[in-house]
Amino acid sequence: MGGLEEPPGVPKLFGHTTHAHTMRYQFVDEIVSLDLEGSPRIEVAKRFAVGDDVFSGPHDVDRVPESMLLELMAMTGGHLVFRHLGERRLPLLLKVPECRFEGFAAAGQRLRAVASLRGVSAVADGTSIAETEAQVFHEAEKLAYARMMFVCVSVPGVTLAAPRGGP
Repeated sequence: MGGLEEPPGVPKLFGHTTHAHTMRYQFVDEIVSLDLEGSPRIEVAKRFAVGDDVFSGPHDVDRVPESMLLELMAMTGGHLVFRHLGERRLPLLLKVPECRFEGFAAAGQRLRAVASLRGVSAVADGTSIAETEAQVFHEAEKLAYARMMFVCVSVPGVTLAAPRGGP
């Protein structure tokens, strides 16, 4: 039977060829602070570079799309939930019950995203639901707010935590 042949050394996953690649886009540039005690909270920084492909939409060429602000809040909340749960369960965005955009971000601005954990509830088989609140700021100006819910699942056979270097 004709068909495409996999290049030598390319692994198959679920019967399909997988191509190893590095994701070019980085959703969080820096974790500024992380507090897992008491009321868990995380603050991250992100700068959308001038000329980045996120600026190719229908808005001004230097305006960060609201979808990217929402993605930044979701990624920030997900990082918090992941660490709060001991890096053993993967948080997947389930729904966004509330979201508002109150300002605009421009290319090159250093944005801060802050997320706090509102709660975690166990549902079944090691799965849980987590709720976060997140905001995005440029300097002191609040640009966006969202309340988000994540379903947190175990992924058998997969190490979720990144390897830590150093002594």
